Amino acid sequence: MFSACIALVCAALLFVNWNPEPLFQSEQPLVTIHDIEQNRQADFTGLPAGEDIPRLYSAADFTEVSFAAEYVTVEPVGIVQTDVSSLKPWVAHYNPHTYHQRTTTGSRRAQVKASGFDLLGYYLPYYLLELPNHTYIVAQIPPKSAERLKSGEHIVLPIGRKVGMTDTARKHLSAICEGYGADMDGVFYAFDNQWQEEHHLICLLLRFGAAALLWLVLSVGLMLVANGFLQRNAKSGKQNRDC
Repeated sequence: MFSACIALVCAALLFVNWNPEPLFQSEQPLVTIHDIEQNRQADFTGLPAGEDIPRLYSAADFTEVSFAAEYVTVEPVGIVQTDVSSLKPWVAHYNPHTYHQRTTTGSRRAQVKASGFDLLGYYLPYYLLELPNHTYIVAQIPPKSAERLKSGEHIVLPIGRKVGMTDTARKHLSAICEGYGADMDGVFYAFDNQWQEEHHLICLLLRFGAAALLWLVLSVGLMLVANGFLQRNAKSGKQNRDC
């Protein structure tokens, strides 16, 4: 029982922390201004930024960006986690339930969560990005980019746009934004919604499968180790009694 509990904790940590997205993401070519001008109907948000994509060097630069109309990118010098997340645009607002072959809308998912825990990956975290002049802007970026920034890497973020923020998100973020002097009138959004929607289910299944496999292997392995240890102790005790 103790072995199974240890294995379960390890499996849960793997399920929560492992991100299998890199398994499906091949190296993509950098997107340039020419690419964007040649295909104005396409959405380039979340794609790798070429050298000629405008960079944001200060929060003041971001205030001049038009909402949902211009593509920009950032080379942050720091990142701050807020533990506030919003529901990803492609996730249904209601969690449907089926009972006796009847489907109901079910409970409504929270539009904004003030918690870093997101078991099913339905929420996209807000971060504060520190720009080269050490001012801050609010951003929603891919988790792998956030992890690289947290580890101290210097990277160019994917192409993003300026989007709005709900009143609920504004309420939860107001304190931390005030503390860092970040404006809440716009969010740097650099998340590829289409790719995420297409790969969310398979990534979720891979996380579950890997966690289940780890639980099984650890449970059996720890039980074998424990049984071997008990058997050795039993033999040692018997030999001592015989003596």
